[in-house]
Formats: sequence, structure tokens, C-alpha cells
Amino acid sequence: MAKTRTENLPDLSGLLDQGDDFTQDIQRALLRHSGRIVPALSIAEQIASRLAALIALDRIRPGQRVLEEDVGATLGVSRAPVREALRILERDRLLVVLPRRGAHVTYPSVDELRDIFEVRASLWATLVAHVISDRHEELERVLDAGVQSLQAAMEAGSVDGYALGTFKISMSICDLCGNLLLADMARSVSLQTLRYGRLGFRVPGRIEQSIREWRIMLRALRAGDGERVVDTVRKRINGSRDAVLQWMTESQTMQAAAAESVSRTRRLKEEDHAATGSTPVRRTGAPPRGGKATRR
Repeated sequence: MAKTRTENLPDLSGLLDQGDDFTQDIQRALLRHSGRIVPALSIAEQIASRLAALIALDRIRPGQRVLEEDVGATLGVSRAPVREALRILERDRLLVVLPRRGAHVTYPSVDELRDIFEVRASLWATLVAHVISDRHEELERVLDAGVQSLQAAMEAGSVDGYALGTFKISMSICDLCGNLLLADMARSVSLQTLRYGRLGFRVPGRIEQSIREWRIMLRALRAGDGERVVDTVRKRINGSRDAVLQWMTESQTMQAAAAESVSRTRRLKEEDHAATGSTPVRRTGAPPRGGKATRR
């Protein structure tokens, strides 16, 4: 018998989409590959990268279950590489695997998100300081090209294009860092926060503030003011944190208001039925008052 689909099971058809530059950036972050050339991937690594891209784009939402058999059936593979792929995603806290409940997309609390962004700000401040010292000119070229791409995404009104553009810049900066451990940690935490940073860009004015900060970083770098570059890195990430928390608060408020509206409507209907003496329509086939049930 086929499983009944519920809201907690995602649409996995996106796993069949052809990979693009964004998918490659996800692969590099997830599998700790530096440079533009991604080596041949195992089946498990390919599955993990595709799932991570869907999670980052919110096509698999926080709290949803990811079933091994569903992923395997969609891609036509056995459960063994799927299980390995889920372990890769669990390592980077994109999924949590619970005993007897399977894999679920993580849904961090407000406090956990604050902690993640605090770590991200410290890592990136340290990483950018290293890159300024060792590869100043290359960093300037990355920022110059990156700001132009972000400007184009902003003018096109593409929130996703802007968010993915900032992620691409971050991955390119990681490639310039000679401290490989630091670069790997920065890639990991950037991947963890990508889906939330993307949603934070929906807060009015956030994209405009973000591109101003990128431009300040570029001007400060050209002026030889490394301290201001690093300080702006922290401000940019803290601004992203604040936007994400604002989005979460507003989203939760809207959900609570919607739930209260449904509850209030139900109460009014019940009060109306009680006042008129009418009986609510039942979907169970129950007979009207005074009638007899029909046998089937």
C-alpha cells in the first residue's frame, strides 16, 4: 500500500534538476573542496549536495522528514548511499537523524541562531584578516566582481539571486585563505546559515544595507584600511543575523495570528449552532437529528 503523503514530507522532484553554478558552490562548501574544479563525486556526495541545495532554497523546509526510501526511489539508487548522504548533511547540521523517527531538516531556535551567527562573525573576521595579509590584490578582484553581480541582482529584484550571489563571494574568499582548517570551518557555517540569510533578505531594506556594506569593504580595502574591512565584515554578518531574527519573529507572529483566526472562526460557528439549535454538518455520514443511520 502506498504511503499517505503528509505536509511533513517534502516534494523531492528537485533532486532531478540539472546542477548549476550554485550547486557547485554547495558541493564545495559541503565537501570542503577549494578552487573552481570539483573532483569526481561519489553517489552519496552527489545526493548530499542536491539535498543541501534544496534545503538552502527552502524547497525542503525546516522540520520536514527526509525518508531514505523516498530519496532512493526518486533518484533510482539503493538506500546505502542515501544513508551516507544523510550522515554528511547531519555533520553540517542541516539534518538531524533521530532514533526510530528518521532524518529531519533542522529548525534551530532563536538562541541557537544567535550562537551560529556569533561563531560565523568571528570566523569570517579572522579569515578575511588572513586573506588581506596574504592575497590583498586577489581579494580586491573578488570583491569588485562580486559587488557588480550583487548590484545586478538587486536591480533585477531577485532576492534569491542576491542571496546566492553573497554565498558565491564567500566561497571565493574562502578559496583565497591559506589556513585550510579556517576556510573549511567558514564554509561549513556559511552553508548552515545560507537558508536563513536568504530569508532575512526579504526584510525591507536589508538588501540595500547589505550592498552598502560590501561597497564599504571594497573601498576600505583599496584604501589599505584592513581594520575597517574586518570591522565591516562583523557588521554585515550581525546585520544578517538581525534581519533573520526579525523575519523569524514576524513569521511566528503571522502564524500565531492565522491560528487564532481559525480558532476564533470555529468558536463563532459553534456559538451560532448553539444559538440556532442547528446541527453542524458532519463528514462521517452521521444521520440528522431524529433520523436513522443507513446501513452500508
